[in-house]
Amino acid sequence: MLTTDSMPFALVVQTGGEFVLTDWTPTTEAHELLQSEGIEQTGHLHPQKIDDTLTLWSNGNALWTHTPVNHTAERLFDISVTFCGPVVLTGAPDLCYANGLTQDQALELIERILSGKRVLTTRLHLHIPAQRTC
Repeated sequence: MLTTDSMPFALVVQTGGEFVLTDWTPTTEAHELLQSEGIEQTGHLHPQKIDDTLTLWSNGNALWTHTPVNHTAERLFDISVTFCGPVVLTGAPDLCYANGLTQDQALELIERILSGKRVLTTRLHLHIPAQRTC
Protein backbone atom coordinates (compact mmCIF):
# COMPACT_ATOMS: atom_id res chain seq x y z
CA MET A 1 0.00 0.00 0.00
CA LEU A 2 1.29 3.46 -0.91
CA THR A 3 1.60 6.03 1.81
CA THR A 4 0.95 9.70 1.18
CA ASP A 5 3.98 10.99 3.11
CA SER A 6 6.81 8.92 1.65
CA MET A 7 6.21 9.51 -2.06
CA PRO A 8 6.61 13.17 -3.03
CA PHE A 9 5.31 14.15 -6.46
CA ALA A 10 5.16 17.19 -8.70
CA LEU A 11 2.59 17.77 -11.43
CA VAL A 12 3.70 19.55 -14.61
CA VAL A 13 0.83 21.10 -16.58
CA GLN A 14 1.50 22.26 -20.15
CA THR A 15 -0.37 25.08 -21.91
CA GLY A 16 -2.20 22.61 -24.15
CA GLY A 17 -3.61 20.70 -21.16
CA GLU A 18 -1.09 17.87 -21.26
CA PHE A 19 0.29 16.92 -17.87
CA VAL A 20 2.84 14.59 -16.35
CA LEU A 21 3.12 13.37 -12.78
CA THR A 22 6.75 13.03 -11.77
CA ASP A 23 8.84 12.36 -8.69
CA TRP A 24 9.83 15.46 -6.74
CA THR A 25 12.98 15.94 -4.70
CA PRO A 26 12.54 18.92 -2.36
CA THR A 27 15.98 20.26 -3.29
CA THR A 28 15.02 20.33 -6.98
CA GLU A 29 14.24 23.71 -8.55
CA ALA A 30 11.02 23.84 -10.57
CA HIS A 31 12.84 24.94 -13.75
CA GLU A 32 15.23 21.97 -13.38
CA LEU A 33 12.23 19.66 -13.30
CA LEU A 34 10.91 21.16 -16.55
CA GLN A 35 14.31 20.69 -18.18
CA SER A 36 14.44 17.05 -17.07
CA GLU A 37 11.00 16.57 -18.67
CA GLY A 38 12.28 18.09 -21.94
CA ILE A 39 10.25 21.29 -21.59
CA GLU A 40 12.03 24.45 -22.67
CA GLN A 41 11.63 27.27 -20.16
CA THR A 42 12.96 30.74 -20.92
CA GLY A 43 12.57 32.31 -17.47
CA HIS A 44 12.91 31.51 -13.81
CA LEU A 45 9.81 30.04 -12.17
CA HIS A 46 8.33 31.88 -9.21
CA PRO A 47 6.15 30.28 -6.51
CA GLN A 48 2.50 31.26 -6.08
CA LYS A 49 0.97 30.06 -2.81
CA ILE A 50 -2.40 28.49 -3.56
CA ASP A 51 -3.12 27.44 0.02
CA ASP A 52 -1.20 26.12 3.03
CA THR A 53 -0.48 22.82 1.28
CA LEU A 54 -0.09 23.71 -2.41
CA THR A 55 2.30 25.85 -4.48
CA LEU A 56 2.14 26.64 -8.19
CA TRP A 57 5.40 27.58 -9.93
CA SER A 58 5.12 29.70 -13.07
CA ASN A 59 7.16 32.13 -15.13
CA GLY A 60 5.98 35.54 -14.01
CA ASN A 61 7.44 37.18 -17.13
CA ALA A 62 5.85 34.77 -19.60
CA LEU A 63 2.85 37.04 -20.24
CA TRP A 64 5.18 39.76 -21.50
CA THR A 65 6.99 37.38 -23.86
CA HIS A 66 3.72 36.28 -25.51
CA THR A 67 3.85 32.80 -24.03
CA PRO A 68 0.43 31.12 -24.33
CA VAL A 69 -1.92 31.29 -21.37
CA ASN A 70 -2.19 28.05 -19.43
CA HIS A 71 -5.99 27.75 -19.30
CA THR A 72 -5.80 24.32 -17.69
CA ALA A 73 -3.88 25.71 -14.71
CA GLU A 74 -6.17 28.75 -14.50
CA ARG A 75 -9.25 26.53 -14.50
CA LEU A 76 -7.94 24.52 -11.54
CA PHE A 77 -7.85 27.43 -9.14
CA ASP A 78 -10.34 30.09 -8.22
CA ILE A 79 -7.86 32.96 -8.02
CA SER A 80 -7.44 36.00 -10.25
CA VAL A 81 -3.96 35.32 -11.62
CA THR A 82 -3.01 34.61 -15.23
CA PHE A 83 -0.62 31.69 -15.63
CA CYS A 84 1.37 31.48 -18.87
CA GLY A 85 3.53 28.66 -20.10
CA PRO A 86 4.04 25.35 -18.34
CA VAL A 87 3.51 25.30 -14.58
CA VAL A 88 4.72 22.99 -11.82
CA LEU A 89 2.51 22.11 -8.86
CA THR A 90 4.18 21.05 -5.61
CA GLY A 91 3.36 20.99 -1.95
CA ALA A 92 3.90 23.96 0.33
CA PRO A 93 7.41 25.22 1.04
CA ASP A 94 9.11 23.94 4.18
CA LEU A 95 11.81 26.43 5.19
CA CYS A 96 13.94 26.66 2.03
CA TYR A 97 12.46 24.01 -0.24
CA ALA A 98 9.04 23.02 -1.52
CA ASN A 99 7.66 19.69 -0.39
CA GLY A 100 6.25 17.33 -2.96
CA LEU A 101 2.57 16.68 -3.49
CA THR A 102 1.17 13.80 -1.50
CA GLN A 103 -0.39 10.94 -3.42
CA ASP A 104 -3.86 12.21 -2.43
CA GLN A 105 -3.12 15.75 -3.64
CA ALA A 106 -1.69 14.47 -6.93
CA LEU A 107 -4.68 12.24 -7.61
CA GLU A 108 -7.12 15.02 -6.74
CA LEU A 109 -5.43 17.46 -9.12
CA ILE A 110 -5.36 14.90 -11.93
CA GLU A 111 -9.05 14.15 -11.37
CA ARG A 112 -9.79 17.87 -11.54
CA ILE A 113 -7.82 18.29 -14.77
CA LEU A 114 -9.57 15.33 -16.40
CA SER A 115 -13.04 16.36 -15.26
CA GLY A 116 -12.64 20.10 -15.86
CA LYS A 117 -13.73 20.95 -12.30
CA ARG A 118 -12.25 23.83 -10.33
CA VAL A 119 -10.23 23.31 -7.18
CA LEU A 120 -11.26 25.76 -4.51
CA THR A 121 -8.56 27.65 -2.68
CA THR A 122 -8.91 25.48 0.40
CA ARG A 123 -6.96 22.47 1.51
CA LEU A 124 -7.20 19.48 -0.79
CA HIS A 125 -9.05 17.02 1.43
CA LEU A 126 -11.64 16.11 -1.15
CA HIS A 127 -12.92 12.61 -1.77
CA ILE A 128 -11.59 10.89 -4.88
CA PRO A 129 -14.48 8.99 -6.44
CA ALA A 130 -14.40 5.28 -7.12
CA GLN A 131 -13.62 4.01 -10.60
CA ARG A 132 -16.30 4.92 -13.10
CA THR A 133 -18.08 2.22 -15.06
CA CYS A 134 -20.09 2.60 -18.23
